[in-house]
Amino acid sequence: MTSRMTRKFPGSNRGVALIAVLWVVLLLSAIAGSLMMLTRTELGLARNLVLSARAEALAEGGIHLAIGKLLNQGAVADGAVWRVTMESGHVDIMIADVTGRVDLNAAPPELIANLLRAAGTESDEAEMLADRIVDWRDADETPRPNGGEQSDYAGYDPPVRVGNNLFLSADEITRVPGVTTALWARIANAVTVYSRRPGVNPLYASRLALLALPGMDEATADAIIDARNATSDDTAGRTPARLAELANLVPAEARRYMTGGQSSIYAVRARAELPEGAVYILETVMEPTPARNPPWRIHEWRPGTPD
Repeated sequence: MTSRMTRKFPGSNRGVALIAVLWVVLLLSAIAGSLMMLTRTELGLARNLVLSARAEALAEGGIHLAIGKLLNQGAVADGAVWRVTMESGHVDIMIADVTGRVDLNAAPPELIANLLRAAGTESDEAEMLADRIVDWRDADETPRPNGGEQSDYAGYDPPVRVGNNLFLSADEITRVPGVTTALWARIANAVTVYSRRPGVNPLYASRLALLALPGMDEATADAIIDARNATSDDTAGRTPARLAELANLVPAEARRYMTGGQSSIYAVRARAELPEGAVYILETVMEPTPARNPPWRIHEWRPGTPD
């Protein structure tokens, strides 16, 4: 019987060991690379959180600066934007007397429909949405011609539950079918639930709120804004006599939708931007209350609608 001898080459064991080492190095390199990417991601997230917190703090400072101006009766409350610049960034601040906005709980449907048209909604759709908004806020179950009560939304997915009550905040209208977040973003700075007036005060109205008045055109709205800005730089100069003067600029058709008087409630918006590009928007609805401590009351406080 012949036995065969297996010949071993001297370099074979070293070759296997080398391949094993290479695989281990490759595996360790992959793990190290993954850890580096994870660490880089976490550092980026941490940096973004820090920048967001800084921007939020700056926006909150802008809100309190506006409150201070309102308490000292030195604020222009017509929605005009003013900027405060500092090393940490800048903040754009807006103060609006709510009488210059369309009240979703008190405005007639034609005023709401006109606001939606001015914001770019097609005429028929604007009338439908206005009727739906009025049906949502009233207590009855009788739908308006283009509106809808609970039975009209049967089969909707997701299900719709009609409020049949006044809106508690303006952004609640996004619950009304057809009122999209995009539409809300366009009208957010022209609507309120705190005016409790059926019309709009042109002394404080934004351009969009002025265009909601039936018969109002862009040239007339711009003329009203220019006239009131040329008169006074503070709210104290917006007197009833000045309102009567501005009424001469308002088309006759729109005058019955005008309202006078100044509210004690204000919408305040602060948009903060850091040198690094981080942006934070803060919105509040507040009421100065000098006899209280603190001397203001916050009705709403929320992140703002993007520009």
